[in-house]
Amino acid sequence: MDIHIRQNANILMAGFTLAVMIMFTSCQETKRERFEREAREFTKKNCPRPEFEDIIILDSLVCQNDSNNNYVYFYSVKADSIMLDEMERKHDELRDNLLKAVRNSVDLRHVKEEGLNIVYAYYNADTHEKLTEFCFTTEDYR
Repeated sequence: MDIHIRQNANILMAGFTLAVMIMFTSCQETKRERFEREAREFTKKNCPRPEFEDIIILDSLVCQNDSNNNYVYFYSVKADSIMLDEMERKHDELRDNLLKAVRNSVDLRHVKEEGLNIVYAYYNADTHEKLTEFCFTTEDYR
């Protein structure tokens, strides 16, 4: 009789352990969900943040958990038409410099390992028009 009680207790304990494991596994967030949460927390704590002498402001960081797989930095540019023309004229140089920064970034290591597109989107602070956008895919930064 004792042996049956022990067997039943072992079966119950195994079932309980399995249930606990399933519960904890199902509660864990995916990498994408973690990126989304961390981006929201970063934005809440750090934005808006001047990036270049109060001319370029980081407004938010967003991880889009959709088919685009974008990790997006949104910026506002407070500039006159001369600076905006200069940005347009130096578009390729800006892209090259950003790509170098992405390739060398330790902070973006996990984002790159996940294979997300890293996007820098710049908007006119006054009109909210998109000025330019740079999207770097895994083919670009690896």
